[in-house]
Amino acid sequence: MALVTFRSRAASEILMYAETAQRLLQCIGKPLTERGVITSAQIDSALVQLRAALDLEPPSAAANDDDPLGPHTVSLRQRAFPFIAMLQAARKSGVDVTWGI
Repeated sequence: MALVTFRSRAASEILMYAETAQRLLQCIGKPLTERGVITSAQIDSALVQLRAALDLEPPSAAANDDDPLGPHTVSLRQRAFPFIAMLQAARKSGVDVTWGI
């Protein structure tokens, strides 16, 4: 499985599997390419599109009451949390977010 690294001067690096990165980038209208950028001018729109797409995601499977560890699946919304935080930090600092495989 390939890993994608998201970088911004406003936040720490984020590593995620390519399939998750592709789903998040599709939400904001960007293809997963070997390298890419979300410019500071595109961040507001990206955040709006990403939040709207995540609102349409079906809820995660319910936890098994007998399982003390809770559910074993991680929703796309949970996986998107650090990416959203990076976009917000980049917006605040007026810098781009880049990625590479």
